[in-house]
Amino acid sequence: MNLGINKLIFLIMISLLVSSCSYRKEKESNFLVSYNQAMLDKVSYQLINQKIFIPKCISCHGNSGNVNLESYISAYGHVDKIREVTLLTHKMPKSPYPALNNEELVLLATWIHAGAPEKPLGGGGDLPPPTTEPLEPKFSSIKKNILQTKCFVCHSAGKEGERVSLNSPEDMINSPLEIVIPGNPDESDLILVVSPDARKIMPPKKSGMASLKPEEIETIKQWIANGAKD
Repeated sequence: MNLGINKLIFLIMISLLVSSCSYRKEKESNFLVSYNQAMLDKVSYQLINQKIFIPKCISCHGNSGNVNLESYISAYGHVDKIREVTLLTHKMPKSPYPALNNEELVLLATWIHAGAPEKPLGGGGDLPPPTTEPLEPKFSSIKKNILQTKCFVCHSAGKEGERVSLNSPEDMINSPLEIVIPGNPDESDLILVVSPDARKIMPPKKSGMASLKPEEIETIKQWIANGAKD
């Protein structure tokens, strides 16, 4: 009888020990990605913004997105969410955007572990601003700066909006949906659906994508007014 009770007590103790270890492991797993100790006093929001947020996140999480990463104050307010979806569950960035590589994950983990500082803890000047290509009323520029970041997520093969092709001027001009009417931007569906007062605005709000900025809309209008050539 005593042997049975002792065995039961032993099993209970083992169970409690395992549970304790699991809990401790969970508590310590806030950083499943290793951080770089040598970079703790060098990382900053500006560095993370240039290396990660701008190339892989801002298209969805811009000024009009649910989680705005374009400003330090907003990004800092979402640090716990950023850690969860990038370092723990790896849910972000969403397809078709490429996942963060190991170097980017370590850099992001280091920034968060350092307390997500706006400026480097070790001091130092600001980084030079990133070089960006100016947006021009040319299809190649519009495709690179607008369509690829805000439209092709849905409007590409195998995606929800694949029947509305935006891959080339010819696709849009020849579409029965009158996506682009050369010389007539005001009647072109491409302009109608991205306007702030559109009944079904694109990108749709449910996508979390940032709406097109006024200057982006004006550039597309100018391209169409000029004949919608490449």
